Amino acid sequence: MPITDTNANTPAGEASLWRRIGAAVFALIFGIIFGGLLSFTINFIPLFYENMPLRPFRDFFGAILSFVGAFIGCVIGIKGIWHISLRSFLFGSGRKCDIRTALIAGALMFAGLLAAESPSFKYFSLDNTDIPLILTNLLLCILLLWIQTTTEEILFRGFFLRIPYGNEIPKLPRGLLFAFISSIVFMVFHLANPEVGALSFGADLILGAASYFVGAFCMYICNLLIGGMEAGLIFHLINNFYCFFLVRARISALETPAIFINNAPSSNGVAAFIEEIVMYAPPLIYLILKKRSAKSS
Repeated sequence: MPITDTNANTPAGEASLWRRIGAAVFALIFGIIFGGLLSFTINFIPLFYENMPLRPFRDFFGAILSFVGAFIGCVIGIKGIWHISLRSFLFGSGRKCDIRTALIAGALMFAGLLAAESPSFKYFSLDNTDIPLILTNLLLCILLLWIQTTTEEILFRGFFLRIPYGNEIPKLPRGLLFAFISSIVFMVFHLANPEVGALSFGADLILGAASYFVGAFCMYICNLLIGGMEAGLIFHLINNFYCFFLVRARISALETPAIFINNAPSSNGVAAFIEEIVMYAPPLIYLILKKRSAKSS
């Protein structure tokens, strides 16, 4: 039997606003409770005890387990309360995922990331020379990192894209309001990161915090330009893979045995703000030009 909605203002086949909000609220509450319980179990797994092989990955696993709980909550909320598939939620109802465009944009984003980091290259040094440890980190990042990044995308951009607009992602400029709101929320949730707390009070702290807003806002706009969430999913995965496997910051919310460490003498909020702009400018320009080209053809 097809699912119907009692809201007279809701298009056929689309969940009501309250059901969409309910899915998000359930995902958040379930994620906090179940994710917290899963993360707590890391204390009872012998492989992560002192002097055990996986000890260096204890914090990483603990964080991933919390996101596993949140991801399960998102899936239950989207499929069980919202009554749409996860694929439709991520990429749009009846729309083909444009993975090729997203991958090109992701490659441009990575090039921008390297360009943004280039002034700090002189501070890079090897963090690990233990090849088995590096390969283990690579395997774990490949297998598990997508859980964390996908869950964050669903919570911070997915629900803010889908709740106000339903099954279809809106076109610009209609989506700008919730691009702003969701990016503020993303920034606020990341203010507890130790790299933000290490910034000096004043303009440096303000711009350092605002760098999270810039990154989140750019990812949201790229999603609007591409018409689905594949851009943000790929951007977030590339960014975190870089931070957890390639180059970890000297001060970080989550430390893993990366290949390099950035030994820059101090955190710099101004630099972080500029880096976010440099990192996301190439994919934004590419997607804007591609959108204009599609309109003119």
